[in-house]
Amino acid sequence: MTIPRQIGPETGPRTALPDYRRSSATVERMVSDLRRRSRGNRGASRQVRALLPAAATRDTALRAVLSAALLGGALVPAVAMVLLLLALEDGRSPGLGLLIVLLALAGSGLILLLLGLRFGIVALGTARARVEIADEGLYVVGGLRSRSVPWRDIVAVDSGVVHPVHWHTAALRLRDGSRVVMPAFDRHLWTYGQPSGQDIRTLRTELRRRELEARRPF
Repeated sequence: MTIPRQIGPETGPRTALPDYRRSSATVERMVSDLRRRSRGNRGASRQVRALLPAAATRDTALRAVLSAALLGGALVPAVAMVLLLLALEDGRSPGLGLLIVLLALAGSGLILLLLGLRFGIVALGTARARVEIADEGLYVVGGLRSRSVPWRDIVAVDSGVVHPVHWHTAALRLRDGSRVVMPAFDRHLWTYGQPSGQDIRTLRTELRRRELEARRPF
């Protein structure tokens, strides 16, 4: 059944129903605009925010210099040990006193070597380190490796973590009991007593917000 749009003769028609052609065009434009905004919002939600070290250039240079100095210092005990061994007369073994000196030189050289390697790794980590925040989770970049951590696996963000290489740093605590160290938040000795920075609070706020969204009923 077709409902006439006009009633009466052609000379003086009376409109029975309004003409929706212009209105429908307006609605179509509104729907199209909403779709474009929706696609724009989805694209914006996929944008990644990156958290970087507070003073990456300064810390990288400082740690690289310390690494070079310590590695260079590790050569001094090694050279001293070689000279002491060469000074021995042929066919004679080192005495007890010389053995103690050699052990002390070897221990100090090993400590300097380990510290130099540590500062070298941390300097590389400071230059590369970042934490990317995305809808899927966090992407943690360190000096030697990187790792993607989904939001559902994160229990908490710990800011007072002690690590044998990074020393005082921050880490993600996962549901399986393991931790993911974030080298972007390695701290200097003189900043140990200071509270955690804004970036750590940002991660905790984001984690709390996503936990509340996951618990919210649909």
